[in-house]
Amino acid sequence: MGNLWTEEQKQVIWLRNRNILVSAAAGSGKTAVLVERILQKITDREHPVDIDRLLIVTFTRAAAAEMRERIGLEIQKRLLADPDNENLQRQETLLFHAQITTIDSFCQSVLRTYFHLIDLDPAFSIVDEGEAKLLRRDTAEELLEEKYREGDTDFLQFVECFANGKNDENLIEMIWQVYEFSRSHPWPEEWLEECKKNYDIDTLEDLISSEWMKMICEQVDQTLNDLEMIRKEALKVANSPYGPWMYADALEQDGEILKQLSKGNDYAEYARRFLNIRKFAVLSRKKDEEVSDEKREQVKLLRDQIKKGIASLQEQYFYQSPQEMLEELKAGKVSAQMLLMLASEFGLRFTEKKRERNLLDFSDLEHLALQILVKKENGNMVPGEAALAFSKQFEEIMIDEYQDSNMVQELILTSISRCSMGQNNLFMVGDVKQSIYRFRLACPELFMEKYDTYTTEDSENQKIELHKNFRSRKEVLFDVNFIFRKIMHRNLGNVEYDDNAALYAGIEFPELVTNVEMDDLTAAKSPLSGSEILLFDADSVTETNAREAEARMIGGQIKAIVGRELVYDKESRHYRKAEYRDIVILLRSLSGWAEEFLAVLSDMGIPAYTGTRSGYFSALEVRTVLSFLRVLDNPRQDIPFTAVLTSPIGTFATEELAKIRTENPEVSYYEACRAYENAGSDGILREKLQKFFKVLEHFRSCVPYTPMHELLWKIYEETGYFDYVCAMPAGSQRKANLEMLAEKAAAYESTSYRGLFNFVRYIENLQKYEVDFGEASTIGEEENTVRIMSIHKSKGLEFPVVFVAGLGKAFNRQDARSTIAIHQNYGVGCDVVDPLLRTKAPTILKKAIQQILLTESLGEELRVLYVAVTRAKEKLYLSGSLKKMEDTLSKWSGGAGKKQLSYLEIKNAASMLEWILRSVLYEEGIQSEIPIRKYSVDDLYREKLDEENHGDTILQQFRDHLFEKEEGYAAFLAWMTQESAKIYPYEGRLEIQGKCSVSEIKRQSQIQEQKEESENQGIVLIKEPEDTATVPKFLEAKEEKSGAVKGTAMHHVMQRLDFTAADTVRQVEAQLLELQKKKQISEEEISLLNIPAIVHFFRTDIGKRAADAARRGQLYREKQFVIGVPASDIRPQWDKEEMVLVQGIIDAWFYEGDQIVLLDYKTDRVLKGQEQKLKDRYQAQLDYYAKALKQTTGHEVKEKIIYAFSLQEGIAL
Repeated sequence: MGNLWTEEQKQVIWLRNRNILVSAAAGSGKTAVLVERILQKITDREHPVDIDRLLIVTFTRAAAAEMRERIGLEIQKRLLADPDNENLQRQETLLFHAQITTIDSFCQSVLRTYFHLIDLDPAFSIVDEGEAKLLRRDTAEELLEEKYREGDTDFLQFVECFANGKNDENLIEMIWQVYEFSRSHPWPEEWLEECKKNYDIDTLEDLISSEWMKMICEQVDQTLNDLEMIRKEALKVANSPYGPWMYADALEQDGEILKQLSKGNDYAEYARRFLNIRKFAVLSRKKDEEVSDEKREQVKLLRDQIKKGIASLQEQYFYQSPQEMLEELKAGKVSAQMLLMLASEFGLRFTEKKRERNLLDFSDLEHLALQILVKKENGNMVPGEAALAFSKQFEEIMIDEYQDSNMVQELILTSISRCSMGQNNLFMVGDVKQSIYRFRLACPELFMEKYDTYTTEDSENQKIELHKNFRSRKEVLFDVNFIFRKIMHRNLGNVEYDDNAALYAGIEFPELVTNVEMDDLTAAKSPLSGSEILLFDADSVTETNAREAEARMIGGQIKAIVGRELVYDKESRHYRKAEYRDIVILLRSLSGWAEEFLAVLSDMGIPAYTGTRSGYFSALEVRTVLSFLRVLDNPRQDIPFTAVLTSPIGTFATEELAKIRTENPEVSYYEACRAYENAGSDGILREKLQKFFKVLEHFRSCVPYTPMHELLWKIYEETGYFDYVCAMPAGSQRKANLEMLAEKAAAYESTSYRGLFNFVRYIENLQKYEVDFGEASTIGEEENTVRIMSIHKSKGLEFPVVFVAGLGKAFNRQDARSTIAIHQNYGVGCDVVDPLLRTKAPTILKKAIQQILLTESLGEELRVLYVAVTRAKEKLYLSGSLKKMEDTLSKWSGGAGKKQLSYLEIKNAASMLEWILRSVLYEEGIQSEIPIRKYSVDDLYREKLDEENHGDTILQQFRDHLFEKEEGYAAFLAWMTQESAKIYPYEGRLEIQGKCSVSEIKRQSQIQEQKEESENQGIVLIKEPEDTATVPKFLEAKEEKSGAVKGTAMHHVMQRLDFTAADTVRQVEAQLLELQKKKQISEEEISLLNIPAIVHFFRTDIGKRAADAARRGQLYREKQFVIGVPASDIRPQWDKEEMVLVQGIIDAWFYEGDQIVLLDYKTDRVLKGQEQKLKDRYQAQLDYYAKALKQTTGHEVKEKIIYAFSLQEGIAL
């Protein structure tokens, strides 16, 4: 965009002294505009504002870091043009202390500053997620245990109604659910008390006048209006040429029914009319050969919608009389209010437990900050002294992603603004169409409230709308607008998708200029553009196979794009052939989909990357180590005990386990092993058990005094299991997983829990509550691969080619089926349970809340779909699978000709794909606004089957040719017999590799040493088959990065840093920002770095020597080499006459005089005093590096130095 701002963007940049709401559509450049507004404020010639006097609140830490970086780069750019500008120099200095932060970080700073106002220990810590789960469970169990002892009748009735009979899990979950929801309200205790009042209804008048009953009436009225629109549409078709005119009478009578039902003034009137509804007329059976069969069926389908709509309202709201509903509500009062009381008491106890440990969670940060900043006077909320101090400090409060704020955050930020003083200084930017964090209790209604009340004219509360999209081609935007004008309503999605909400192209992609001399770009007729729908006919396959088929359908399209189609490269400003990295596959949920897509794409030869966050606890090596820990804690657990015995740690065969069990069938397996150890019939097996128990007792003796992370490393190293998994298939992944487990153990040690028992419990709770870390990543996200990611993770990103996949997946309607239904405005809805009759039924309050939640959930799905389709820059693919494809397309046709789909059509849709197809299909499902490609099983698997059958075909041809004659077959058999008897004379050379890497040589050396050591200890390493356990489906949780990834990032940076300007943290950070700007490193890599450790390197002797060499121009980095060495140098048993090529990459080397100093960076975890271990591990590797340098330069290597970042020192070999 450069500085060619639109008029609306100029308003955002220059307007001052007012509250401003910026409604910024997808791709409208809101971040660029926000940065420019900040820059203009801090560089204003008349009234400059220091950047630390602005509070800039973003949604994530990554967004805050990006904002800080962009501002810093712009300041540096202006300083280059005006280096003597003192104000810019000052702003550059202040930038590092500026409040560019998340709401959580800001609240934390409030508490650290004003802790004394609420008697809080300022040394508090943020509770670890695993520890929070343990505390939560302990608190709930203690609460319920106490209530059981008290024996309160109401509590016991509550238990009788809602406990599942086996344990209290259901009760604990209900209590937690209510408590957690209450925390989204500024005053949780008050909200819980208000919820109780919903059940204090004694009369029919109280019931009918309640707010939630009025809401039911509004929904009924909306539905009846939609049904009347459907009836009119059916009547229009019936009266059209060749229409079923004989159905018109019945449709007229339907109109009378709808008219009578619509006259209700309140719930009681509606109920009376619905309970006395007359029957629908039967459609006429008159025959007329001129009537179109298609129109006849169309009218029947429309009339069925009317009848089903009425039946649905009856089932939902009018299934019994209002008096009976009142009695049910009274019957459920005791249990509902007991639940609310338990949630309140749980909250108090949970808070007390956290305070005892001086721990806070993120919700506590917000509520305690609110307690400091806001006080209540006569029922009104007014800013406190701390809030007034912040008001004076901050000239303006800028809130990014405002649509994702909740009520607590809104109150905090409003309290520190100057609005209460009559000076409006709030600047809010967001897009309600992209509010997709309802599961985090975001409240998009806050945005809409201001959107409806702020004016576009010059005023104290002004809104500015940014409609121009600077991301996507106009063809893509046209299709997006076409779909969302049909499906996004104000009552579904929180915004009316009209001309004000639509997207308009802000850029024109340049025309393709072909030049046959430069490239074969002319092979593509034109660059990618527009949208397509890909449909798979899933009639003959299971749900799992349908996912696989959809992945194959997308894979085929990717193959047709990469290397053939053209995309525009912003960096070079030219068209180029599409690469894998230009493509993303977006999924509503990765669970169950990402792994399937990844496997299929890999099978098709397409490199793909997924940030899947599940599978950690199901990884074989993790399960093995966790089983060993359980056995150390308590060996009398048969399943973990036998798991360890059959693992490489125990090395027992299944036949040996059977032999042990046969001689001792009646006792636990641990006791059976102990008995066999003393008196078993097999002496070798007895000895093996004795050695195993000796190892077990050794580690058990270490448990009381060894920290968990050290105990894990002790187990890894002394059993040889760590090296064993490194040698297994996917060894680097397995190694990273074990390193991550040790990192989590170190994190556990920082919690308030201690010891092995609690660590095992800690991990079990993480597994139980589906807090999976995801397998440690060993693949760089910057590689040339297709990305597979969730739609939520893609927010804020853009890609040339986007596949929105899995659109045929049915909506998750869990809210409508849960035990309790909770809503911010209408409280908590429960079932009414009769313990004697063992019956359960939802109260009318629960049904009402469920319908609201369903509507809000569908609105969220609409916004998620909007986020997905607006990621595409040049080409958008929408894919899904359908059962009975042709019939379904015909049934869903006609919407493309309408201005909007009806509320009922959108609400009753089963999937996003139904929304899309209803929007784009014209009559009869034949024509579509967006091109549709249809695929069958034969279409997708023909190529794969052809490949598999190709080899069989060739073999058959060979066989037919060879065996044409009987004597040919006999001669062939004789020849085969003769040849198979021969002995190959060079058998000993078969295992000699032609080429290998230094890393492979090092690893083979370590495995051999470990094998010898393990055999001496009686522990034999065996090769296990690849783990094929099914990966469980986990919810999203925090993704962890392994030591391998961190090490790669460190090497990547050390390769690119300027050694002559890296003496301080500030110098290194400045270099990193510049490298990121040049896209030589990623933001994710920077986040993994230990910058102080890098700076320390340059302050050591070896670092200073390397920097001096860099100044002389004699420092060389990342040198690749290939040298030939005798095979016997690698393995003594190999023939010395054979030559093996050895390849590797040297981290760094430099000249001192005419000799060479070799430097190798290592990020291995090494404890002080274990330097020799590092030397032994890498001696062979550095010897080859030295030999390579000697051969290629002709100079001697005088020093070989390993720099260990964990020890922060150089180690000479």
